[in-house]
Amino acid sequence: MHLASLRHRRPTESSKVINLWESIPKQMSNMSLSKENLKDNLRIVIVGAGLAGLACALELSKNNFSKISILEAQDRVGGRLHSTHIDDCFLELGAQWIHGTDNALFEFLKSHELLPGVLEETSFEGEGKFCTSDGRIIPIHIVEEVKKIINNAKTELEKGCYDKNSTESVFSFFSRAFKSHVIKCNNDPDIALKKALFNWCVKFESIDNACDYLNDISVQSFTEWDECPEELYHIEFSKGSSSLLDTLVSLLPRDILYLKKPVKTIKWCENLNADFYSQLFNKDRSEDSFPVVLECENGEKFYADSVIVTASAGFLKENIDTFFSPSLPKNKREALEHVAFGTVNKIFLIYDEPFWHSDDLGFQLVWESEVTGKCEALSLENPWIYDITGFDVMQKSSNILLGWIGGEGARLMETVDEETVGKACSDLLRIFLKRPDIPNPCKVIRSCWHSNPYIRGSYSSRTLKYYQKDSTLHDLQHSLYTTCASKNQEEHQWPIVLFAGEAFDETSFSSAHGAFRSGLKAAEHLILSSKIEVRKENACSENCLFTS
Repeated sequence: MHLASLRHRRPTESSKVINLWESIPKQMSNMSLSKENLKDNLRIVIVGAGLAGLACALELSKNNFSKISILEAQDRVGGRLHSTHIDDCFLELGAQWIHGTDNALFEFLKSHELLPGVLEETSFEGEGKFCTSDGRIIPIHIVEEVKKIINNAKTELEKGCYDKNSTESVFSFFSRAFKSHVIKCNNDPDIALKKALFNWCVKFESIDNACDYLNDISVQSFTEWDECPEELYHIEFSKGSSSLLDTLVSLLPRDILYLKKPVKTIKWCENLNADFYSQLFNKDRSEDSFPVVLECENGEKFYADSVIVTASAGFLKENIDTFFSPSLPKNKREALEHVAFGTVNKIFLIYDEPFWHSDDLGFQLVWESEVTGKCEALSLENPWIYDITGFDVMQKSSNILLGWIGGEGARLMETVDEETVGKACSDLLRIFLKRPDIPNPCKVIRSCWHSNPYIRGSYSSRTLKYYQKDSTLHDLQHSLYTTCASKNQEEHQWPIVLFAGEAFDETSFSSAHGAFRSGLKAAEHLILSSKIEVRKENACSENCLFTS
């Protein structure tokens, strides 16, 4: 039986709470317990100590849940937030910006003084000099002309200006806008250059959407994304994302976080015994009374009444057949299958001295249709370099360039050593800038998100198949409810497996604030489900009250 679609209906959150309230066994008349006692006895396990998992744990803890365990596979918290630093400069290997001010993550950072004193746009990504593979600098007016075509097309998508009766890819939409512009430019001597710039824009947007190809991404995903105010779209952490993680951990109760505890299998019950709810009030429960058993890779077991899974969509997609027992319902498996989870990596090139001018913003690499000579030889030896869009000058450090690479090239880059990466990137810059004097970097720091077995990529996007197969956000987000048959044979439901993470957020998938919000929502779901108060009024009767 697929619990996510039990009897072809999906109860509302309020009806689930009422079901829970109505199912408290009448034999509990000898108890005098409050809703706080229930929270004291509920065992909650959170899989993953990324932003969603930490936010969820903090919210539950603030609401008096006292038996919480967080199982993190890695030796650190943060998931896809990971900062390091060189001298006084923080380098973000993962998420590095807060998008907008109207979200819970921004408010949390503000309340704990983790934001810059002056809020301002901090991204110069994809700016600076646009260079061709034969060493030419493209005039800025040509760059702006092509960028404007793409930006106008994105604005149309964000407004929902597309054919609602068909499913179209973002690449197809952009291509049509570009071709429409090109038709008007008869005998344009720069048409080949503009086509190369269009290809650069497609590569840039592919990285922004963490996909291998834009023709895999549906136009609907642009409409669903909740756009933030442009003037504050990229807000940095004042002291790196590590300051946020340190603050979250410091606010949690001690001894609830278990590092290096990778979960192998989550076993959950489809049907509960009639005495399940009375067991919730029993402080001396046996292991077999818990409906969830989490077995770790080292054989250790954790027992829970509910589990919140915050593992990345990339990990879940790769382990979908073995991670849950019984398997996830078909609709949820299909929804996960059609969520893309691509790879975006960063390459920090650290030089003894900058070879660029102080007013340079970056060097963007525009590959022409025909590549010859040194560039061809370099790309044959290092095929991954083609998927680098360019190198941005880090504004807070005078000697560091940040390279962006996505797709198959990002995965290939992870397979070679850092010295080779640094040399190939510098060779690339020597060719595109016609600067044979550019030295190799003294140090290279790069991310490797795909080869991390507990993450397997960078962030999510929604594909054509996601919409073509009529997958819905409900399929993706929906918790699994286990069935409890009461003494009078009525069936009631308990939220047994819940999901959180950026991929599960309704409108801010792929973002840090989306991950944070999804963790809060999962916690709120459990808080709502546990709002039961049991009071003994006399020796023979008891009342069960739903409290709001």
